[in-house]
Amino acid sequence: MFKSSISFRKTTTVGVDLGHDDIKLVKINRISDQKYELLEYERIPFDEDLDRQSPQFPQFLRTVLTDFCGKTKNVELWSTIPSARVETRQIRIPKVNPKQIPNSVYWSYKKISSFDESKNIFDFEILGEVEEGDRPKIDVLAYTAPQKEIKELKDQFSRAGYPLRGISIVPFAFQTILRSGQIEPDGANVSSLYIGRDWSRIDIFSEGNLTLSRGIKAGVKTMIEALRTEIEGNLFELSVAKSPTKDSARIRAIKKKLKNELEQAHQLFFGVIHDNAPSGLDEQQRLLKEDKIFKMILPALERLVRQVERTLRHFSLNYDNARVEKIYISSGVNPHPRIVEYIGEELAIQTETLNPFAASPNFLSLAPSPEDPSEQSSYVPAMGMALSNNTLTPNFLYTYKDKQKVARTQWVNRGLLATFILVMVACVGVTFWQGRQVEEKEYKLQQLQQKLENISLRVDQNLILKLVVESQANSRQIKEIGNIYFGVAVISDITHLTPSSVRLVTISTKLAGVPTQKTGKEKSKKKGSPNKTLVLDGIVQGDRLILESTLAGYLMELKNSPIFAQPKISKKSFERYKDKDVLRFTARLKLL
Repeated sequence: MFKSSISFRKTTTVGVDLGHDDIKLVKINRISDQKYELLEYERIPFDEDLDRQSPQFPQFLRTVLTDFCGKTKNVELWSTIPSARVETRQIRIPKVNPKQIPNSVYWSYKKISSFDESKNIFDFEILGEVEEGDRPKIDVLAYTAPQKEIKELKDQFSRAGYPLRGISIVPFAFQTILRSGQIEPDGANVSSLYIGRDWSRIDIFSEGNLTLSRGIKAGVKTMIEALRTEIEGNLFELSVAKSPTKDSARIRAIKKKLKNELEQAHQLFFGVIHDNAPSGLDEQQRLLKEDKIFKMILPALERLVRQVERTLRHFSLNYDNARVEKIYISSGVNPHPRIVEYIGEELAIQTETLNPFAASPNFLSLAPSPEDPSEQSSYVPAMGMALSNNTLTPNFLYTYKDKQKVARTQWVNRGLLATFILVMVACVGVTFWQGRQVEEKEYKLQQLQQKLENISLRVDQNLILKLVVESQANSRQIKEIGNIYFGVAVISDITHLTPSSVRLVTISTKLAGVPTQKTGKEKSKKKGSPNKTLVLDGIVQGDRLILESTLAGYLMELKNSPIFAQPKISKKSFERYKDKDVLRFTARLKLL
């Protein structure tokens, strides 16, 4: 049995089965990875003038889903498309590197069945590893599905305001029921026979995995057509033989009787409740009429059984003589129990009408299940979709390409998480190391403070005067060094502050020498350096309209320097330099 490995996230899933003339809904709450509870289910017939291609259908769908989902949050919707144009193939490929599996599966499938990639999506599901001739191989279920049908269904739900989380087919719905543990089959190989209105489908499952799937162009409609032919032929011939006439009233009466006979036969064998006899029939009459009707549909039913028999034989021949041990029969049109019994007797295989509402350790139903077995089996597609998730069920909206993108994203996220953890560990280590360093320094500080407290230093006037003399000597030495390199500092600052649009032609300055020791009354005067002036002669280049603003900005930069002060323009004029207008200026700055 397939085991789910999904990470649990409590959600509510609604399975939607869009039938020919009704819509079936099942709501299931996932309690845990392997436990589910059925919340409710409902069958809603279409209006007589409404079908799935009608422009009003999305509005009808919106109303139905709004009423059914209610105020439930985190609802995921899954629905089915017809499986007639979905082709499935179980193939076996050599064991290769996981990154090479998609390419290997793609080309292996291409050899068996070519498909148009512009009209179909391609996806696959890995079933497991097997040994073949002492070599490991991988079993894969690959399939293609029409993009047009998927897009149309997706768009319908989007227009209804309820986007789909997943799209699949009925065979995968039954597979999901097996994998989720809702049904525990008696053997390893079981089959699902779905009898539809216009067609039927036989699907064979091995260990919970879809192995073989085949569509059969025979269904309830084929049986009804055979029934119609027999009833119309018998009654018309009898009526004409007894009363050969061209009277229109007689012909209308014959047609009305044919219609009533056909409606009674349809109600007996394909009605919602088969045990209720049509009005006017007692129990004995009903049984006699059922026998007669069964003989009428028997040729069409035999053709269906022969198709199923050939499919089972093909499975046995191609899969090591494996034998199907049980057939689960389901239908959306409520076939009579005698049809189910006949199929089992002819195939000599245990047959059972599938009941998706059956109680199990993994499945808790909060709503009473339908009483009629045929009605129970009609909810198989909706129930399978309600149990679906991207791990259990192949999803046409979430293919292997999407899974690869998610895997890459998860790999990046794991890398970022690992990096974050490493950085966090490093930060914790650094914090711990710094804490140790602080503790050591605090310990040393305490030791120094203790030593300092033990030292007794006597401070007197002679020690203070000695320190003052040393400080004055150091100060004079620093000033002498500053006076020596003052010119270099001026040139360096000028070079740094002059922009490329300003070119200096000449620089002249008056710098005082090293101050000498003064005596007498000079000592009482304010000490300081004589006035030091810097004269800059240059030109400003660029757009004529901004030459003066450029010069003003340059002077502001000079003023902000700690060396220069009080910049003044003593002369400025516009001149031609290399066929361009420039601003010639002379500036004077006071040196601090």
